[in-house]
Formats: sequence, structure tokens, C-alpha cells
Amino acid sequence: MNRYISSFIISSIFYLAIIIAVVYFFALDNSCKADANIKATKKVCFTVVSQAQTPKPKVENKPKPKPKPKPKPLPKPEPIKEEPIPEPIPEPIAEETIEEDVEPPKEIEEETEMAEEETQEVVEEVATAKEETQNKVSPELVQAKQDIFISHLIHKINSNKSYPNTARRRGIEGLVDVKFKILSDGNVEDIKIVSGRSIFKKSAIEAITRSFPVVVKDSMFEFPREFKVKISYILK
Repeated sequence: MNRYISSFIISSIFYLAIIIAVVYFFALDNSCKADANIKATKKVCFTVVSQAQTPKPKVENKPKPKPKPKPKPLPKPEPIKEEPIPEPIPEPIAEETIEEDVEPPKEIEEETEMAEEETQEVVEEVATAKEETQNKVSPELVQAKQDIFISHLIHKINSNKSYPNTARRRGIEGLVDVKFKILSDGNVEDIKIVSGRSIFKKSAIEAITRSFPVVVKDSMFEFPREFKVKISYILK
């Protein structure tokens, strides 16, 4: 049974291919005939018609302009008579008077020297008085300025402090005592950990390093100077 079905399918495909080939050749023959009809040429006659010539406009002869009359020559000016210039009368020369240098008396010289010495002494006294007033600063003002400098420094160190991640995960808290030296130009050196947990040491040194340089002009301290601060690590 399967053999008959397969032979039927093969024969139907064969006949279908023959039909398609016949239709294709028939359509190809028609298209070739159409192309042959299109390519047939026709003769076309062209005639050239010449354009009508327009008459040229007549050019009228313009009258020549009359020549302008030549200007009359001006009369020659009469020569000006030169009058003689009178010679200047010499002015009388005034006689120079020579003044003799008069020396001031010795008493006036001594008085002026004494006055200059007195004024110089007064200026020196005023200058020394100003220096004394500047140096005489109340100890309360000195202590207040020193406290302000230290509080600003501690606030700056705490703002630059970072909590270690390992200590945060473990919930570790603590204090670190740090000692360092501030130089006259506001920089820091000799940073040392005095006491505290080792887990916070690196963070404390980095916080102090980031906080410098500082302004030391009005701190009322003599630099270089050694400071000791406590940095607290508390979980919030």
C-alpha cells in the first residue's frame, strides 16, 4: 500500500512540473513578442522654422555739445611795499646784588638740637609704652584663646575621624590617647599612640594627619609645641 502511495505522489509531482514548464515557456514567448513590438522604430520628420527678424531701432544722432567759453585771466596783483622794521631799543641791565651768607647765632643752633633730642626721646618712650601694652596681656585672655584653639583642633580631628568597619561589625568601642607635635608653620609631626585598642590606631593617626595644617597665629602658644588628645570611638 505504501508503495502505491509513493508512486502516486512521484507521478503527480512529475506532471505538475511539466505543466509549470509549459506555462513558463508560454509566458516567456509572449514577453519576447511584446519587447519586439516596443523596439519597432518609427520615422519622425522635424522641420526648423526660422524666427522672424525684428527691425532694429533707428539711432538718432545727438547734437554735439557746445564748447564752454575759456575763463578770462585774472589781473596781476600789485607788489606790496615792504616797510623798514625799527630796531629794538636795548633795555638797561639791572645790577645784581650779592647777598652775603649770614650765619645764625650759636644759641639758636643749640636750642634746635635740644628740641630734636627731646622729640626723639618722646617718640622712643611712646614706642616702648606700646610694646609694653602689647606684651601685657591678661592671663585670662591668654587662657581663653588657648582653650579656643584646643577645642577647634579636637573638633577638626573628630570630623576627620572614621570608624573602622571591623570594630563596627563586632560592636567594639574605646578611647585612644594620641601625642603629636605642632610646628610653627601649622603642620604636624611625631604622631604617636600612647594608649588604646590597636583596632583604632590606624584610624586615629589618619584623623590627625587629615586635620593639618592649622592656623597658629592667634593661638597664644609658643611653637613647636607637643599636644596630647583623646579620640573616642562610640557606636551610635
